Amino acid sequence: MEEDLSVSTNIPLWVAVVIGLGPSVVAVVAIVAADWRDRRRLKHEREMRLRDERIAAYRKLLAATPTAANDREGAAALAAAYAEISLLASTDEMNEVAREVWLGYALTQRISEEAKKEGKERGEDYLRASARAHHAKDRFLALAHAELGVEGRSHKDLRAVEGYAPGEGMPYPQVPSSEL
Repeated sequence: MEEDLSVSTNIPLWVAVVIGLGPSVVAVVAIVAADWRDRRRLKHEREMRLRDERIAAYRKLLAATPTAANDREGAAALAAAYAEISLLASTDEMNEVAREVWLGYALTQRISEEAKKEGKERGEDYLRASARAHHAKDRFLALAHAELGVEGRSHKDLRAVEGYAPGEGMPYPQVPSSEL
């Protein structure tokens, strides 16, 4: 009867080892998989936080541009926004274009201040500097849209909305989107 109850003599040693270690191997695999998922989650959260910080910095730069050409506080806000972008920019190109925006509006503001001091109208220099600053801003918007994956909206459409004042009809689109 003892032979009937004993199974160890009939099972090869490697099968007994696999059966004995099976739960341990499963536990190790589960721990490694959980660690891998946590690392992916943390990486994703970090990327999303950086994306949100970039968006906030981009907004600051864009919000400062309407007043930066004629106002010292606007120019200072633009400089601060550029400093933040220089730390957060995902590419050297984005950093360089943000720098061009900052420098373009700073030059425009300086020319405006000089004309004010001299009691003169802003001339061709101001118009050229302003056009260059606006062009840099358009390039910045295009890069930001590409980086953030914004589709279906041209950065040039935002130029029409910049001058929008309450009480005026929206310059673009002329027809409400619900009717399109």
